[in-house]
Amino acid sequence: PAAARAADADAQHPRGRAASLDPLGIALFTGTLVTAMLFLLRLDRPLWWLLPLVAVLGGALAWWERRRTAPFIDVTMLARNRALATTYLRHGTAYLIIYCVMYGYAQWLEDAHGLSSFTAGLVMLPMSAAAAVCSLLGARTKGIRAPLTVAAVLLAAGSGLLLLTGHHASMAVLLSAAVLFGLPQGLASTGNQAAVYAQAPAGGMGAAAGLQRTAQYLGAITAASLIGLFYGPRATDGGLHDMATVTGLLSVALVLLTVGDRALRAGRR
Repeated sequence: PAAARAADADAQHPRGRAASLDPLGIALFTGTLVTAMLFLLRLDRPLWWLLPLVAVLGGALAWWERRRTAPFIDVTMLARNRALATTYLRHGTAYLIIYCVMYGYAQWLEDAHGLSSFTAGLVMLPMSAAAAVCSLLGARTKGIRAPLTVAAVLLAAGSGLLLLTGHHASMAVLLSAAVLFGLPQGLASTGNQAAVYAQAPAGGMGAAAGLQRTAQYLGAITAASLIGLFYGPRATDGGLHDMATVTGLLSVALVLLTVGDRALRAGRR
């Protein structure tokens, strides 16, 4: 208790607060992230010179944070905690697939299938409803691996359905595709959150949750760029099938990544 009071007193002291900050680490992390995002936003016309800059900034960030007693990003912990790093990769990949469909499918419904924006929104509504229901179910599930495996399999199944879908598809097929991608959205969200909670080091939950959100944002940005790459000025059946091929391959990789992750055998805390 005495040590805890002393630590609190140091944290409340202006010098203690200043010592706990890592302005250079924050700047390097921001620079790395922004540079990576700028590259991902132009996949149709890649700015290749940004990649060396990302590597330099990322290397400088890792070098600096390893020497800090209170780093902004504990890169040493991430290097040692492969289970947590794998969870970030799995979460970012899952949401890359989900955002590709969430935005790309709706655009295809309007451009290629000829639906109004209102009708396309109604077709996408089951995706949100399924995600909400599965979020509740996933939060009550004790295991971690099973929900994430089911989510990855459903993403692969949904990608397969889109690969066989064209602009003459019936409304039943359109709604089924929306549901197939909504179910894994809820399972992946709660499952990966549970994995982060189980794998994050003591006292590092806030930073671990922030990095999980960063992985999700990177997936969203990559998805937006891929949609532009596949569709161009207008969504077509061919563009949808190209997108489904990529999301299908990523889904298969996600299945393998989930099934092969031994760290997921443990249940929730």
